[in-house]
Amino acid sequence: MDDRTGRRPGGSKVPPAHGAVFIGLAVLTSFFAYLWGSASPNPAELLAPALFWYAVSFLLLSYPLHSAWKAFLRHVKTAFGAGVFVLYLVLHTVLYGFMLEGILVSFFGRPFSSGAFSAYVTTSVFAPATLLNALWALWFNPWVTVTVPPVFDLALSFYSMGIAVLIAILIVANIGRTRELGRACSAGLRSRAVVLLPALGIALGASCCLSIPILLVFSAPSVIPIGSSLWLYDATYFLFPPFAVALLYLNLRSVERIVSAIAQPARQARSAADAGALSPSL
Repeated sequence: MDDRTGRRPGGSKVPPAHGAVFIGLAVLTSFFAYLWGSASPNPAELLAPALFWYAVSFLLLSYPLHSAWKAFLRHVKTAFGAGVFVLYLVLHTVLYGFMLEGILVSFFGRPFSSGAFSAYVTTSVFAPATLLNALWALWFNPWVTVTVPPVFDLALSFYSMGIAVLIAILIVANIGRTRELGRACSAGLRSRAVVLLPALGIALGASCCLSIPILLVFSAPSVIPIGSSLWLYDATYFLFPPFAVALLYLNLRSVERIVSAIAQPARQARSAADAGALSPSL
């Protein structure tokens, strides 16, 4: 599909079909995990989540987050954008790594820590072989357990790392577009107070995904056993990151509409000036 149709390249049915095929392959591959049984790492539980989260990320960045992806590519080239991206990625991955480690310890009833530095890949087969268990396996498998005694133990999954990248992309895109909005307001002699709400949206989107994990990681284990607060760990681990993605996406759309509205009169003025310059003098 070319640009003459009014659609952007990749706007046809090929990308969603591509993503759907990979999601189907991921679910199908996860059922092959039962052929290898309790072997760890299980080859199928390594491949299936990789296919699944690749497809999910591809579909999101190709469609609802496509403008965010383009803005990210533009602003991550700056030192500020790259710094924000790396900083958020590290914070999110570490905090949710602590949370996943707590969930897995409670789920399997045994600690993953060791007396020396270690990093190893683990998978688990969710029995019996049902569609629901296959989907659970895609969310948890595989996980990389990292132990740095006596500092921390954490677990990293494809889900936690993938969602961290998506949120970091959205944060960089939001900050970049908000800075553009600030410059547009200054150039048009408009009040820069309109930048306040988009900036607040960025702060809410980033903080809601980090504040609760920080409280849980540093407070809950010292007050109550992890098992009794497991539902809170689960809710935060699975629900807060998608909520942050949705909030940052809506905020970015609002910023882009404001930027477009401010820039339109300037474009019209330039067009009028160009037309006047080209018109023959009487």
